[in-house]
Amino acid sequence: MTHVQKLVRRLVPLAMATTLVLAVLATGAARPAHADMVRVSVPGDLRIDWTNMVVSRDELLCLALNDYWEARGESTRGRVAVAQVVLNRARDPRFPGSICDVVSQNRSGKPRSCQFSWYCDGRSDRPTNATAWRSSVLLAKSLLTRNNAISDLTGGALWYHNRTVNPGWAGRLAFATRVGDHYFYRETGPRLEQARQPPQTFADWTEAQQAETAGPTTAREDGQVARTRR
Repeated sequence: MTHVQKLVRRLVPLAMATTLVLAVLATGAARPAHADMVRVSVPGDLRIDWTNMVVSRDELLCLALNDYWEARGESTRGRVAVAQVVLNRARDPRFPGSICDVVSQNRSGKPRSCQFSWYCDGRSDRPTNATAWRSSVLLAKSLLTRNNAISDLTGGALWYHNRTVNPGWAGRLAFATRVGDHYFYRETGPRLEQARQPPQTFADWTEAQQAETAGPTTAREDGQVARTRR
């Protein structure tokens, strides 16, 4: 076998492997943007009746993770208020339509520019405090349970910031309220009056949307939502 033939035999498998990788990427087989975020699990001592949840297991865990990293040092009221902003965005057409996509949103596409900074700060997203993580899952469960009566403390706010910073965008919005260490903001102009109306809970809104679009839903034991077609 000549030197050239040996070289070809070595290069062909490498070229085939490269082509396969490119094909996988082109078909979108890569993991979704929030794949790492939902690798966490529900604490073993918690029992969740998924048939009584309005979202899937992954969606609940995404909300719990955002609470853990964004607001776990706040009071219960402060944590609920931060979670409500996520839920308000998930039902606003200007934002992604799921909790996980809202939490992982990066409008600019630039590194470390996510709407919620913890998601793309380059650090591990796995909770390290078991007690705090359990509390975050319980809070998410409470907000996503069917027929819960937890009101929106922010009055429909879509934005907030910590009291220690003063972002330029805050001056273009209507101040809604302060809860704990966070200031919350709503629309200005024509949308403000609508935002002042007491909104449905996210659970009630989700059920209404499901009824209008795809019929009732049922949840399997694994927490995945299955739609019942009409």
